[in-house]
Amino acid sequence: MSAVTLLSLLVGSLGLQAVVGGGWLRWQQSKLQQVCEEEEETLTPYESNDTVAASTQKNGSKKPPKDPRLVGWEFKIVRSHRDLFHDSAVLQRLCEEESHAGWILLEKLDDRRIRFKRPIALREIIKSEMMAIDPYRSHYGSSGNSRLWVMAIVSVMLLTLPAYLGFMLVSTTLNKPSPANSIQKGSPITTPKSPE
Repeated sequence: MSAVTLLSLLVGSLGLQAVVGGGWLRWQQSKLQQVCEEEEETLTPYESNDTVAASTQKNGSKKPPKDPRLVGWEFKIVRSHRDLFHDSAVLQRLCEEESHAGWILLEKLDDRRIRFKRPIALREIIKSEMMAIDPYRSHYGSSGNSRLWVMAIVSVMLLTLPAYLGFMLVSTTLNKPSPANSIQKGSPITTPKSPE
């Protein structure tokens, strides 16, 4: 009986272990996301009007051009749910698609994030209605919804499998004939002889 109790405790704790493991993984993901956001916002800042200084030095005058659309850059980061940008062919295809909208590769942050820039003046020159892609897209590749569904199904299976295994273990243990019940009707009952 102690073996049944031990086995049921081991099987029953798998669901608890899955919940604790899932919580720990979620905590690690949120920590990594926070680090990535900090890097994007504070560690690699770019000024959108960095061309003002360059244009004033070339002309010799201290006045920036009158039209503010002719000065400055706009930036965007394109993200992927998987490490797609590790593959150079995928990276090249992304850069070609973005170049049609006037975006220039600025830096590859990692295999999931790439930063682009383009002159602000291209907002009005390039018509987004005529393009095959959204010039302000910030995601590349599959949306990741299928991955979420697969993870949800696996999580449900990990939670229900230990309960099912525990149920089967207890039911087979209870359905085993015990030695007291193994005596069939009509068989003679013999008592053990005492050694005297």
